[in-house]
Amino acid sequence: MMKKDSELFRPLVKTAEKYLSAYCHGKQDDDEKAKIALRILSVYRRILKVEKEREEIKSEWERLLESVAELKRVTGRRSKSSEGKEIKAMKAKPS
Repeated sequence: MMKKDSELFRPLVKTAEKYLSAYCHGKQDDDEKAKIALRILSVYRRILKVEKEREEIKSEWERLLESVAELKRVTGRRSKSSEGKEIKAMKAKPS
């Protein structure tokens, strides 16, 4: 089974969080590294958002398929029973 993107990027995100924490406390002073760390966190948030949307869409799609299957079962029963009644009615009428 493939890992989600958020799981794959998690070690990089931890490193970025540690660097930003040190940067904010004055232990690090490289502005470029801090900018990169912020970009990493920004992309990670977007990845999480996309994965959440993907799960919501998948769930909605499954509910839709269930509804369609139920609708087919209900309409399938009606059409078969109504066709049978029409055939019986046609046979019962003498011409």
